[in-house]
Amino acid sequence: MTRASHLLLGAALTLIAAPAAARDKVEHLYGPPPEWEQYRSIAEADIARRLVDPESARITWLGRYHKGGWKPFLQGRVAGYVACGTVNGRNRMGGYAGAVSFVTVIDYGRVIFAELDTRAGGMIAESCNKALAAGLLPPLPDPTDTSASPAADGSPSATISNASGLTLRAMPDGAYITAVAPGSPAAAAALAPGMVITSVNAIPLAGMGDAMLKVVDAAGGNAALALVGGRTIKLGSRP
Repeated sequence: MTRASHLLLGAALTLIAAPAAARDKVEHLYGPPPEWEQYRSIAEADIARRLVDPESARITWLGRYHKGGWKPFLQGRVAGYVACGTVNGRNRMGGYAGAVSFVTVIDYGRVIFAELDTRAGGMIAESCNKALAAGLLPPLPDPTDTSASPAADGSPSATISNASGLTLRAMPDGAYITAVAPGSPAAAAALAPGMVITSVNAIPLAGMGDAMLKVVDAAGGNAALALVGGRTIKLGSRP
């Protein structure tokens, strides 16, 4: 092959490669930032279904999400709203396997990417701890804040259920628990801030708005509550 042919071939390869490189640099178009309660509900349902026993999922968040991306091992970067946490669940023998770290990337109301560490202290845990140390994961909402004033993000105000001991906030998928009164039926059943109630005595709460808070209160201290992830808890009973 002549020198001129080499030059022409090199130019052709450059023209083919250039558009691909340009596409790689196109900025991701992020969807609207989700409310934290909505993000949490979507993510926890996805994480729970990955476990052997989804109903046993015990999820703890390191913080709220940040707008950015996640680079999985040996894969391309995934852009979206990223958050980290840990999850523990029962194994096939019925015992809890131990908490492992997870990461979720959500955009446009759906999970774009999610992955769990295969062991405690794995690569995801390391990356999530670095993100936390760098201030990328904002602090979680204060569970002791039971004020009835509207939230700064415009979400419905919190309502206290005297029958159950729950402080609740309406969200699209159900009633978000913001606080649990000590010694209440909810506390006895091990309900905790951050859980989302999807139905009460088999009555779906999705789409009911503030009316769902009245439904929970009217059900009393012995109601059966279904949670995001498929778990059902009866108020007043001990786990």
